[in-house]
Amino acid sequence: MLVALGLVLAGCTPAIDHRGYVVPKQAVEKLASGTATRDEVLQALGSPSSTAALDDNTWYYIGETTWREAFLDPELIERHILILRFDEGGLLSEIGTKDAKSGREVVLVSRETPTAGHSITILEQILGNVGRFSQPAGAQ
Repeated sequence: MLVALGLVLAGCTPAIDHRGYVVPKQAVEKLASGTATRDEVLQALGSPSSTAALDDNTWYYIGETTWREAFLDPELIERHILILRFDEGGLLSEIGTKDAKSGREVVLVSRETPTAGHSITILEQILGNVGRFSQPAGAQ
């Protein structure tokens, strides 16, 4: 009984999770805007978490920290997004950051798009195929 109680209490302890890329501040400070190349950024920070959809010259390093207790949904503690933009020559031209306050909540739409036709039951599906077998090609 004590072992079971210990396991239950151990499951209720809060957990702090770090996901994504945690950017070291010293590495970002070394990257002077306008002097660092793509290769130097890769050496200092590694490959980016993501790149812009239509622009390979914008790199994103994304990381977040969440707090979770037992079976409850995780709660966001902090989010950091480092945005690096390169010019056409491959030199770092801009360094920007975003946090959780910069984001927007996306509201999902629950509507369904109507389709043409009618819904058929499983019995109609089964019986509708009875006798609908085509002959092999070339057979008479």
